[in-house]
This record gives sequence, C-alpha cells and structure tokens, in this order.
Amino acid sequence: MSLTLWRISHKKYINTALIGEGYNRGRGRWNSKGTALIYTSATLSLAALETLVCMEIENFGNIFVSISIKIPDNFPIKQVDESLLPHNWRDTPPPEALASIGDRWFASKTTALLRVPSAIIPQEYNYLINPLHPDFEKISIAPPQPFILDRNFKSIDKNLLTKL
Repeated sequence: MSLTLWRISHKKYINTALIGEGYNRGRGRWNSKGTALIYTSATLSLAALETLVCMEIENFGNIFVSISIKIPDNFPIKQVDESLLPHNWRDTPPPEALASIGDRWFASKTTALLRVPSAIIPQEYNYLINPLHPDFEKISIAPPQPFILDRNFKSIDKNLLTKL
C-alpha cells in the first residue's frame, strides 16, 4: 500500500513549498539552518494543526493550499528511534539534539524520508523529505488544491494546542 503525505502551504510560497526553501530562514525542530528539509504529515488534519500552531491567523480564509504527496510501495523510510529522544523533545523551542538528528540523517543520504513523531500529537507522525536525495524523483506530487477550513473558524488558541 502506498503512503500519502500532506503539506499545507501559503499560496504565495507554492513555488518553493517542496524544495526545502524555508531552511534558510532558520532552524526547525528537526533541522538546523541550512539543511533543506520538507516537512510533511501523515494526515491532512495533522498537517493543518502543524501549520496552525506556528501561526497567528485571524481569518484562515482562502490563502492556503494542500499538497498530496504519494510515496511508492516499498519506498525506504528511516524512522527516528523515539526511545533515544531527550525527555523534553516536545518543548518549544525544541532542544538542539533534534536538529542534530535531522541534520545527520540529511547528510547521510540513507533514505529520502525520515519518520518523526509529531510534537503536537506524539501518537501521530510527520515525515521529513530530503529533496536532494536521488529517490526524491520517485515521489509523486499532486497539483495544489485550495485548503479552506470551516467558514466559522476564526482563530486558534495557541495555549490550547500547547496543552495537547
């Protein structure tokens, strides 16, 4: 069975959403500045939460798109050993040890995908994609689709999300 991953992107960044362009802006949970990773999620709903927790949006409106990413059957995926994560791995800001894990994986080029637990919902998973890995070309990327939340959605309480 093939795996479908999801990414939510602001429309104005659609041309760079799948090349790891954001890596020059700063450090992420699983990478240092300068490591070009693409953050995706196992479900569209988790991708939405991962996006929303990082933003303050009064009106989600029609400014985002969702991108479906198909991973072929039997595609090699490395998984982070969760038992080796520091006790505070879900903290914000994240401990530097997590960026080291992502950086080492990126540099090793062992796989194009790394499965990591979500800091928001640790029972669910995000997938990091190395766009510079030779297997990246085997991944199928669907055209972006409008992503609009319920029209009654006005904003998200960050304090609530940090308690999840």
